[in-house]
Amino acid sequence: MVEKMKAALLYGVRDVRIEEVPVKEIEPDQALIKIKACGICPTDVRSFTGQRKVSDFPRTLGHEWVGEIVEVGSEFKGFKVGDRVAPEWRAICGQCYYCHRGIFNYCQNLQRNKVSGGFYGYGHAAARYMRLIPDGMSYEEAAFAEPLACCLNGSEESGIRVGDDVVVIGAGPIGLQHVQLAKYQGARVIVSEFIESRRQKAKELGADDVIDPTSENPVERVKELTEGRGANAVIVAIGNSEASKTGIEMAGICGSVNFFAGTYPSADIPLDPNVVHYKQLHLTGSHDFTPHHFTTALKLIQFGIVDVKSIISHVMPLEEIADAFDIVANREGLKVIIRMD
Repeated sequence: MVEKMKAALLYGVRDVRIEEVPVKEIEPDQALIKIKACGICPTDVRSFTGQRKVSDFPRTLGHEWVGEIVEVGSEFKGFKVGDRVAPEWRAICGQCYYCHRGIFNYCQNLQRNKVSGGFYGYGHAAARYMRLIPDGMSYEEAAFAEPLACCLNGSEESGIRVGDDVVVIGAGPIGLQHVQLAKYQGARVIVSEFIESRRQKAKELGADDVIDPTSENPVERVKELTEGRGANAVIVAIGNSEASKTGIEMAGICGSVNFFAGTYPSADIPLDPNVVHYKQLHLTGSHDFTPHHFTTALKLIQFGIVDVKSIISHVMPLEEIADAFDIVANREGLKVIIRMD
């Protein structure tokens, strides 16, 4: 039994420290997993920069983690030592009101003691919350299972159909996954993004048209590209009020607008109900993922339907995690993965 491990602990705004902490003893139905890689999520960065208010310090960070089973409990079944696994952090109960309705991403009784992992050396999980990482898939690619699962949820909520004109606002790691999902569903994809390198990456990954909102009016440009109609679906992959407002303006008749990204701090946007009424708009959000989304995400990565490898800009060691957070916060790269080994 491993007794100590390195872990990244957040003590305050931009104060993340690498410390040695005890490894939790696994329960009989759990496996001990040596964490190999963990992706940096905007949620972690918001806590790091202070955009998202946190009071319980020190706190652990990270939830996009994958690794290798090194030990199993006496009642553990389904996987074996040496298996490469991707655990989902949403350990649902399966018995609450929302789980019975199939709305697993709103489980009221998450089994938080059944899965634990992040930016530290070892994690643990019960078998029902794990997926086997397919042969040939790197740990870095497998770490996308969670964010891609969230994107799948948002894509489904957007109701994208073959031949639709779809706008993705923001071509960061999340936006670039949405670009590929929309393209695979048969849509014509338009991307609005401030950073030139991200516009270029969007083109590489399937965007048909890109818009630079610093040099042209993005709403008018979308109308020009859609014969004046506006988009059938808009995915707002940036968490700010201006992007949300722009998304509504871009949508055409019977269009959908998915507010995918959370906004910190909370913000208001002006909304004329007549616009929603007379254009019959569908305004929707999407939050987290379901177990099926998680399974599907790994399949999409496995078969190259969504290219996540091209979205990775940095792979860095745990000791450089503060620098890694700064890279994400300053939008100096795309997806940053921390290698724990």
